[in-house]
Amino acid sequence: MKFLHIIGIIAITICFGFVSLTKTKVKISPKSEVIICGKSNVNSFQCKYNSNYLEDEIVVTSIKNGDTKICLNNAKIAIKSKGFDCANNMITRDFKTILKADDYDNINIELREIDITNTNLNTRLDIEIAGKSKEYVIPMTYNQKTDNAKGTLKLNIKDFDLKSPKKLFGLIEVDETVEINFNLFLQY
Repeated sequence: MKFLHIIGIIAITICFGFVSLTKTKVKISPKSEVIICGKSNVNSFQCKYNSNYLEDEIVVTSIKNGDTKICLNNAKIAIKSKGFDCANNMITRDFKTILKADDYDNINIELREIDITNTNLNTRLDIEIAGKSKEYVIPMTYNQKTDNAKGTLKLNIKDFDLKSPKKLFGLIEVDETVEINFNLFLQY
């Protein structure tokens, strides 16, 4: 029995000896930006997120697996669905309707894994909008001096069972593909 106990300890040491486990408190600075860009057959629009809503601090557990992969646990960000301003009341209202903001308070983002190559990162994450979730891999850049992460994600709103509004009896249609640009400043 004692022999099995020693073997178990050795196995655990071998398995976890090559893995680094870290807990980090992370806060997204209010100077960060999240901008959603879209277009219609008539015009384009930008909806900017009020980053003051991102003040919650989260404790992220990261497991470094080798030289290039970091697995994340509890790296969850809740973005308020009603926190966007499109610089036009009608467009803002329509955008919040698309997001079903009255029924779903938040857009939830959970970072799962980061694959690092120099200053470039590929981040695997889950995005939940209006109760529907989808996984994405986003290429990002990260500046260690400024703790700044930047990236762009194109997504189709139909992936989340959302419908683009049609205005003026269908003469104006919003494109189903939007682009999310984020410029995040992190505080540790």
